[in-house]
Amino acid sequence: MKTIKALLIVCLTVLTVSVSAQQMKPHHQIIKDCSVCHTKENAVKGNEFVKPNNASCQSCHGSYEDLGKLVQNKIKGEPNPHTSAHYGSGIECTACHKEHKPSVVYCNNCHEFKYQMK
Repeated sequence: MKTIKALLIVCLTVLTVSVSAQQMKPHHQIIKDCSVCHTKENAVKGNEFVKPNNASCQSCHGSYEDLGKLVQNKIKGEPNPHTSAHYGSGIECTACHKEHKPSVVYCNNCHEFKYQMK
């Protein structure tokens, strides 16, 4: 019985470690501290690991206006997602950009643009 309990504890520990060590996209792998994006300011009920807010993203990536200028020449023939006619700069960065799973083109929920996020 002790052997079974010990084996169960080891298995649960390995599973917990593998789940908590989320895979990050290559361009963010240099960040070793989760609190850079998951700040105390956007914590909910003491849980620091909630989705980053726009201020967290913009502290490194700049404003919507800066991002709009950076992206405008990269997506020929498509609307610029950082200068949204519907949302302006009011949509959360995390609506489209996902760090620990595939990102999505939020606009494609209603429209059919060719542009796909990497």
